[in-house]
Amino acid sequence: MSTPEGDKQSSEREEPPRMVKWSPPYRRENVEMPEFDLIEIERDAPIGRIVLNSPEKRNPLGYERLLQIEMAAKLLELDDDIRVIIIKGQGSSFCAGYDITPVKKGERQRNMPSGGYINPKRDRLWQSYDLEHARVYMTLFDLQKPVIAQIQGACLAGGSELAGFCDLRIVADDAKIGWPVGRNWSPGNLQYIPWLVGMTKAKYYMFTSEPMSGLEAVQCQWASESVPEEKLEARTEELAQLIALTPTDLIMMTKRSINRQFEVMGFKTGIAASVDLLALSSFRDQGLYTPRSKDGEGGDEFMRRSERDGLKAALKWREETFGNSYRESDSDD
Repeated sequence: MSTPEGDKQSSEREEPPRMVKWSPPYRRENVEMPEFDLIEIERDAPIGRIVLNSPEKRNPLGYERLLQIEMAAKLLELDDDIRVIIIKGQGSSFCAGYDITPVKKGERQRNMPSGGYINPKRDRLWQSYDLEHARVYMTLFDLQKPVIAQIQGACLAGGSELAGFCDLRIVADDAKIGWPVGRNWSPGNLQYIPWLVGMTKAKYYMFTSEPMSGLEAVQCQWASESVPEEKLEARTEELAQLIALTPTDLIMMTKRSINRQFEVMGFKTGIAASVDLLALSSFRDQGLYTPRSKDGEGGDEFMRRSERDGLKAALKWREETFGNSYRESDSDD
């Protein structure tokens, strides 16, 4: 026979651990503030900026950096003095992709959560990795305030996804935007691209994985505007200030009304479907998660070379195979 004390103890034991640090709702009283060490937040009302601060590695994305971007965006959304948000990268590049550099034994793993996202045995099939990315990017899409990506240098793979889910993209004329991951791993990451450039151009860039310049990005409507790199920051700030003249509640409703048109056409469902196909592609004969035989055959050739010869050697092998449209220094994937 149970007692009130026993029921209480049982209830306390069964209560799941609180996920405080990153869990919505994003209210100051509910959220443990993270240490922003992979990004910087600048408040210069009416403009807020999120700055990727690893220029020596061309600002690659990983699990923790994405979560910090998401948290920073929500904090700026709560700040009534901020009307427009700019996302930018320090140094020569906006973002060269996801950080796939192998972590040395004993080093802190920051690109993936320790112990997996949900369950290490099921994460690959469920594609928890890309679902988490899509969730963060949809936060930018759904944010009440306009988000502008300021893009110079390399904007590749995950970097193009981050920029692609922003509301506007201002690019340097000679920026390099591309999806090199389509050459060995997956069907071009999250398929937001057809929504921006149309079916024909999307197939061209996804089938070839060829990069586009900033000028070409504007021509095919991936980007909003391109300028010489030396004028990029000034033009981005000028545009943000112009948008900030509109009251926040009005610009908020304008953004939502445009977003709703794409949602009615199936934008969010399409993104979710692309994650499913990413999972499926990972298990093909040469897929990322295909087991290798005892003699080392099968599975992903890029990862095999990366483990054996190092990441730079694997990138060099891939680009030599495809004609060096991406130098090994361009991309982290």
